[in-house]
Amino acid sequence: MATALDMQVLSKDDKDATMHFHFMKLAIEQAKMSIPVQSGFCVGAVLVQETYPDPNSDFPQEDRFRVVATGFSRELEGNTHAEECCLLKLEALEAAEQEKERELESDVGVGASPASSPIPPSGSKFASSSSPPLPSLSPEMDKQYKLRHPHPQLKKEWIMYTTMEPCGARLSGNKPCSERLIEAGIRRVYVGVREPRSFVKDPCGVEKMIENGITVVHIPGLEEHCLAPNRHILTL
Repeated sequence: MATALDMQVLSKDDKDATMHFHFMKLAIEQAKMSIPVQSGFCVGAVLVQETYPDPNSDFPQEDRFRVVATGFSRELEGNTHAEECCLLKLEALEAAEQEKERELESDVGVGASPASSPIPPSGSKFASSSSPPLPSLSPEMDKQYKLRHPHPQLKKEWIMYTTMEPCGARLSGNKPCSERLIEAGIRRVYVGVREPRSFVKDPCGVEKMIENGITVVHIPGLEEHCLAPNRHILTL
């Protein structure tokens, strides 16, 4: 089994260290928004998308990191955890984006099934050299599409920043956040502190994530700030 020793520690020499500290501080501000309860921690999280530009592309380096969603403990209905809130918001954003794409395709006739489309699909036995070309996007629609997908071929990766180790077990019986992150395909998680043993005797969120291929990195120096919203539970 993986151990806590496998958790990496962010080096001050990391070229993106300033950015990682920035996002963890955003997560701390989210944690402060949690309404304190005696049965749970106050945690904040920030979900970020990192884009890996092609060296030959014109993708601006300053746009490599983009905040996609934020969350804090019990923000959404159902005794939700901070990381869980981020993932639920991501699902909603992706669903809305897919709906926009369907509307766009419907407006220009792209994506219609062969049975309903008056234009035979390319390669169809009904197609001929005299078949009209497929409809193209209008200038305005083309502009809107490119704004949403400026560099569709670039590699992207999801990163979660959280003030406290994502839970490996939940007393409520709900799915632990570490499992949610694994299922969501998150590849990197930055944490401020490990989960205190106030509720779960042997926290194992870090170990679960590492065992499933997630890189877990501790951001040192902000521990007191990450724990501060939990003064009602912890003796600091």
